[in-house]
Amino acid sequence: MKKILFVFIILCSLNGNTQQLPQFTQFINNTPLFNPSMMSMQERASITLGGRWQMLGFGSEPRTAFISGQTRISNKSKKSLNPSLRISKDNTENDSVKQSRFSHYAGGQMLFDSYGAFDRTSINGCYSLGFDLNEDWKMLAGIKVGFSNFGFYRSKAQVTGNNDQEYDAYVANGTNRNSFDLGAGFTLVTKSFFIGFAANQFTKTALDLSSSPSYFDQRMHWNLITGYSYSIPGIVDLQGMVLLKKMAPSPLSMEIAVKAVLPNQVWTGIHFRNRSSVGFMAGFLINESFQLGYSLDINTNRLISFNNGGHELILSYRFGN
Repeated sequence: MKKILFVFIILCSLNGNTQQLPQFTQFINNTPLFNPSMMSMQERASITLGGRWQMLGFGSEPRTAFISGQTRISNKSKKSLNPSLRISKDNTENDSVKQSRFSHYAGGQMLFDSYGAFDRTSINGCYSLGFDLNEDWKMLAGIKVGFSNFGFYRSKAQVTGNNDQEYDAYVANGTNRNSFDLGAGFTLVTKSFFIGFAANQFTKTALDLSSSPSYFDQRMHWNLITGYSYSIPGIVDLQGMVLLKKMAPSPLSMEIAVKAVLPNQVWTGIHFRNRSSVGFMAGFLINESFQLGYSLDINTNRLISFNNGGHELILSYRFGN
């Protein structure tokens, strides 16, 4: 389809870190979007709304909106009895409550991603299982089952030739596609450190719901997230994360984020995306449940001459205490 000029293709050619899935500057606040097992790292049930506008002023720039949430599935405590005790004796005082070593979380995600002449709407259901290895370490495993709709808008595409057989074949095969998708992840976590690995879209186009050839070439995405937190009581809570992403044939992408939370519940941070941009983050806790976050991206590659940067806004609500 070399004769079709999409703004999306222009963006891909200028940015060596191209990926099919949306990227987020505030990934430090939204790790379950990348790895479903990380829902088990959440202390409270929560729901998050977010919007991202990239490369403003470029024209047909990528825009993303999402809503995600998760909650813990309650475990029933088990009573253990000492069988050596006399049956005739009241065992009430000798009963002990045995806490399960497993924790279960369920959640969901909905994302809308628009880029040039294309858009994508995805709905995912997620499940995460946490298992206590010992007093310090926990193993998390998660799975994501999703459905995606891919759309193409002819009005946003420009064809340079009147006789483009490849373009005609593309349109004839349908400008709207539906596909099921699977993802999975694992995370090893302790009090101040974690490392997680996940794969998304690992079914590629195998679960495409159309029998005709698909031009929406879904690729497998791998990511590794690791983070460390450190607290200076009464002064600042620090958290740092590194995100590595890979989608063939694109090169490995690396993102680094550092976040500092002050005693007055105001937080600030910085984000770096290699060969692409630097981001500045800030936010605050409106109260014990609401958190607002904003980030500004500034390109560090040659795209800086063609756009006014990007913006990302998130609002999250945590249930309970």
